[in-house]
Amino acid sequence: MKNKILNIGVPLALILLIVGLVVAAIVKYQGQEKDAAVAVTVPVELTASEQARSSSIGLILTVGNEGAQGSEWNQAAAGAQVAIERFNRSGANLTLITEDDRGTSAGAARAVEVLAQQNVSGIVIASRGNHVEEAVKAAEERGIPVILPYTDAVGGAWSLTPSPSDVTSLLESHYSGTPRVVRIDQESFPGPEVRAEETVTVNSSSDLDKTAQDIARRISDGKAGAAIFINADSYTQARLTRALQEAGTQASIVLGNEATSPAFSETFTRDNPSTVINAMTVGFNTGDSVALQADGQGRSMSAYLQMVKMLGDSPDAHGPVGEQPFSDVAASADARSHDAVVALVRATEKAPSAKPKDIKKELGTLTLSPSDGITAAGLDFSQPHAVAGSPALLSATLEDVTIRTSPRDESAHIVWFAAS
Repeated sequence: MKNKILNIGVPLALILLIVGLVVAAIVKYQGQEKDAAVAVTVPVELTASEQARSSSIGLILTVGNEGAQGSEWNQAAAGAQVAIERFNRSGANLTLITEDDRGTSAGAARAVEVLAQQNVSGIVIASRGNHVEEAVKAAEERGIPVILPYTDAVGGAWSLTPSPSDVTSLLESHYSGTPRVVRIDQESFPGPEVRAEETVTVNSSSDLDKTAQDIARRISDGKAGAAIFINADSYTQARLTRALQEAGTQASIVLGNEATSPAFSETFTRDNPSTVINAMTVGFNTGDSVALQADGQGRSMSAYLQMVKMLGDSPDAHGPVGEQPFSDVAASADARSHDAVVALVRATEKAPSAKPKDIKKELGTLTLSPSDGITAAGLDFSQPHAVAGSPALLSATLEDVTIRTSPRDESAHIVWFAAS
């Protein structure tokens, strides 16, 4: 197991506790694999009513590299496949139909059209960017409900991300008393309003290493304490965070929600010998550490992770894109896209018919808890941002996540967890 990467601001005692719990959970899980008689607290399978058992759900993602906006979430979308498999293992016949929006408005509209022709009950859009608005608009015209696990609510769609106002409130509270805040903005990238004494704008032609060195020098030359907020896509956030660390900055770094994407983890760790990540992010606690909680949410997350591992260990299991082996995306399969599928299935169960417009109307009244199969603490779709509760600051650790992948997978991945 690799060395842990810890946030410098987290107390040592808490760090040791978290590390110990993670190790204990991994050991316990591997022990359960060897002893088939050990009971699972929450069944891995999820059951669905007759009306929902044969429905189809659309999944829109962005295939491609970082040149395609939204591509940072395509591996996270594998969580949707996990939800489908959990229902189907109980006898359902759910179908997940995947379309690539190519990161463009035209591609997004076309993806919705194709899914509508196949009579999907609802759509999960596992992408972000301006093109998502076109997909939501196209779905609204056809009365199809849409859930956005990784981007802000637009149109009549529901989001599983924190609302911008909640993020702003949290950051204002966090930076209260901080004499100097340096904000790094990626050009034209949307983000929360955060007060800053200095704003630095970067774009695709910026030398991020030099930018980081300049900021680190100015901060170290100042007498007052400083903090850094980075508002950018996953790839840029990862490169800036790494560059700031290499420049020796001791300022606290807070990142936007994009840092919870698989692309951030992959970009930060690629050819990186560092064993420290000095950064936090803003979001909901949706990472693997939730499985350590002694409550319904913890048990539900544990069941989800068991299915991730079962699919990752199966040579016949595939991810949501083509013939990609699920083992390739097991470390990145995200619980939020899983919860989006579960929510659409539960809305289909309660709707007066299997027509999308009826499902959409029912979804708007739906509240869910872990007992319904979600890994979140609660979802309330009477509001555009459906996750119940307030966002928090999350800290990070770098793990070979054997709790969800084969021990043969020795690659490291950033795992975010609530520090308190």
